[in-house]
Amino acid sequence: MRYARRVLGIFLFIFSTIVNGQQFSKDTFTLTLHQADSILISRNLLLLAEKCNINATKALIIQAGVFNNPSLTVNQNVYNTEYQINGGRKWFDFSNNGETNLQIEQLFFLAGKRNKRIKLAKLTADREESVYFDLVRSLKYSMRNGFYNIYFLGKIIAVYDKEIASLSKLISVATEEYEKGYFSKKELLRLKSMLFALENEKLGYKTQRITAQNEFNVFMRTENMFYIPLPNKEPIDSLSFLELKLEPLVDTAYQHRYDLKTVQSDLQISQVNLSYQKSLAVPDFTLSGGWDRNGSYVHNYNFIGLQIDLPVFNRNQGNIRSAISDIEAGKYKLQGMEYRVKADVLESYASALETNNLYNKFDNKFTTDLDRLMEEMLSNYEKKNISLIEFLDYYDAYKQNAVQVNNLLYNRVIAFENINYSVGKNVLPIK
Repeated sequence: MRYARRVLGIFLFIFSTIVNGQQFSKDTFTLTLHQADSILISRNLLLLAEKCNINATKALIIQAGVFNNPSLTVNQNVYNTEYQINGGRKWFDFSNNGETNLQIEQLFFLAGKRNKRIKLAKLTADREESVYFDLVRSLKYSMRNGFYNIYFLGKIIAVYDKEIASLSKLISVATEEYEKGYFSKKELLRLKSMLFALENEKLGYKTQRITAQNEFNVFMRTENMFYIPLPNKEPIDSLSFLELKLEPLVDTAYQHRYDLKTVQSDLQISQVNLSYQKSLAVPDFTLSGGWDRNGSYVHNYNFIGLQIDLPVFNRNQGNIRSAISDIEAGKYKLQGMEYRVKADVLESYASALETNNLYNKFDNKFTTDLDRLMEEMLSNYEKKNISLIEFLDYYDAYKQNAVQVNNLLYNRVIAFENINYSVGKNVLPIK
């Protein structure tokens, strides 16, 4: 058992050294939330790709509005079998004795097909923009979660650093006293065990921070960068629910949630598509004109023509029925999305309200008093005014309270971010 603990201790020490080495080998960069938002918008690959999709759909608006090109047909005889020149047959006879035919055709759309195609293309482009802004909303939310996760993990690690430093100093003094015979070996081992446990727990939080840093680097599109978040604490501490009412939040969400706007755009596209499919049931016509030198009943024959399909069999019945079904499905999807939006706002509001109520019960002087009390407990233990068990119990209680306080602060700011995310707008100014 002792051998296994020793091997585990060596492994944790080596792993901690590797982790620390990786961390310090990275470039350190301080970052505010506003800077992080700007970098995300300008550098994130998913957003850049979606911008390209927007440009592609906007280009299709131009294509939907262009007219069909006219069609030109030219026919020329290859070998003239009727006329002899110099005792032989003439190839490609372009004279009045040969046959040449010219014809030009232009297709004209009826029932407003061109305008309906343009409208469909515009609605598709609007939908793609909604997809882009909803992606911005989702990525910002995830990035901000990572931003605050890194920040508060750093605060928790700092708590461990403080405890480990003071405990290491105490162990150093206790070791000297033990060698002189003034300190119990049992108490010294208990102190070292406590130090080992703290180092192990700290390593777990540092590993979490490394994972969060790597994910944050993906959002920032950077490599080998160690970010130190610098949140603006003043507006965060002053955030309040006094100005927030549930019903206005739901109404705001209906206006600003881009995933809802995407579903609305889908329904509009289906409605316009039905109109377009009905217009396709109306046949288009082709107007033509031409000239024929010798191929008709008169020499140099000029003509105009009109061609139109007769809607006898194909009246686009299947596509029209399909478009009607798409509209019905779109209405159901829109209703479901509206319920989803309202449920998201209700959930985020209730969760944030509970978290904020707990925060309001928290005394900001608690952490300062706890730090002062820890120093007094350390001094009393050194003076043998309290037992080792009392000292270790307090140390453990101090650590747990400090971690819980930082978790509460993290949960509170994320609860506010959840409201902004569910509403689709920064109704709470978190900077």
